[in-house]
Amino acid sequence: MRKSNKRLLSGLFIILVLGGLTPVRAAQFQNPIQAAKDAYNKAKQDAQQQKQPQPNQPTNTTSAQPSPAQSGSAAPGGDCCSPEALKKIAASVGFVDIVGIKLGMTPEQATAVIRAYKPTLKIEVLNTRLFHPGSDQFLRVPHYISAQEPSNSQKGYEYIILEFTQPPSPPLVSKIERHVAMPVGQPVMASSMLESLRKKYGQDNFSTSDARAWIYDLSGKLPVRLPKTAVYCATPSELALGTGDPQADYGELSVDTTASYIGAGNLNILDCVPYVAVVARPVGEGVAPNTQLIQLIVTLQSEALVYNSTKATYNWLKAEADAKAKEQEDTAKSRTGPKL
Repeated sequence: MRKSNKRLLSGLFIILVLGGLTPVRAAQFQNPIQAAKDAYNKAKQDAQQQKQPQPNQPTNTTSAQPSPAQSGSAAPGGDCCSPEALKKIAASVGFVDIVGIKLGMTPEQATAVIRAYKPTLKIEVLNTRLFHPGSDQFLRVPHYISAQEPSNSQKGYEYIILEFTQPPSPPLVSKIERHVAMPVGQPVMASSMLESLRKKYGQDNFSTSDARAWIYDLSGKLPVRLPKTAVYCATPSELALGTGDPQADYGELSVDTTASYIGAGNLNILDCVPYVAVVARPVGEGVAPNTQLIQLIVTLQSEALVYNSTKATYNWLKAEADAKAKEQEDTAKSRTGPKL
């Protein structure tokens, strides 16, 4: 079982170098935006090549798998996972933000907003290990951005983490997480914090003992009634912060990890696909209004982008695995047995 540093995939920067089966040292990414563009263009080229018949291979095989874009269109509910479908989702979920960062933004747009918001934040690209089927070697591909300032327990600090859609999808912000620690001796009343949150996001429509949630439908409205399964939208997992070590890896992309995320054992996440969720803590109904808070954590996520991008990655890697298995089977069939 392969091990990865820290939390998984959940899946932020930028996605994609698809190809090559030899280990690659993590790039320094002095220009992370250009690195993302180059990687995405490489992914598009690889995807287009997969559609073309290969020499000495049959052009019509019933077991051949479609490309990621085609696989998405075959899924229940129509085209969920092609680059075009994800771009449409991205265009529909940018109605809410965290300090100006919106879901569906490109790496270039998101980075520009971070720098405009607080130039002192240090931006770091966090890589994920991409394993091609049948290989124990991996590529390091950008998946997250961590923007943080030096921790200062006296003056307070904050950091922002972004997750981006995964290969072969275009890199788009699918999740935003912001942590703020108040300066020592300057706590904020829970009632004041909640008032500020409601002023920005509207009246919360879901709560737990620790958190308040603003669960929007894809038209940007806050439904008064939500299904009981909305609790899954209000309990987001935390993203990797980053350590400053350029060789550190955060999570893994493979057939197995993507299958486990979209698989039957994790079907509750599908209940959140029709929503965009803002979750803030610790300002839940179990926190007294006069509680003096020393920190705030706010998360903004589109499960449609997270889930559909992960499904596209699975479709792509599974197609590669099936193609290899078919090639091995055809080769085995062409061999003759030993002379008897």
